[in-house]
Amino acid sequence: MKIAIISDTHNHLNNIQAVRRLILAEDVAVVIHCGDLTEADMLDYFGDFPLFCAFGNGDFAPEVEQRLHWLNPDNKSGENLDLELYSKKIFVTHGHRSSLSKAIESGEYDYVFHGHTHRFKDELVGKTRVINPGALGGKKVNDRSFVILDLETGILRRFEEPF
Repeated sequence: MKIAIISDTHNHLNNIQAVRRLILAEDVAVVIHCGDLTEADMLDYFGDFPLFCAFGNGDFAPEVEQRLHWLNPDNKSGENLDLELYSKKIFVTHGHRSSLSKAIESGEYDYVFHGHTHRFKDELVGKTRVINPGALGGKKVNDRSFVILDLETGILRRFEEPF
């Protein structure tokens, strides 16, 4: 099962549209957004995928939640998400609160996904793989990026601008 992990889109419509084309071509099954959509209607570009979305410090949570559920009642959102996909325990957060370090230190997750820093990261902490896909919009700290993770093989592919 391939999942797309994106974060910090900050309404960057051109990158959102480009990422959509790529994940359709890559046969992605699920999209996980690690927060800072900024405008909930940006989710419409991923409406034909199961969506999991953490709230970022730039999101108006009720609007994001309402749009997600309008797209598909099975979509999930929250400040923190505990998921199980392909028999993997996953924690998703934006990363602007202490829940990120607590989840990593707990050792109970196979993966922890977060955003907020606008910096790509892929590191192993104990048995937990911590992934930040980078940012698609907002303040440019590193090159714009997102990732696709194959949960069956553990292979992570980073896609950088230009998409």
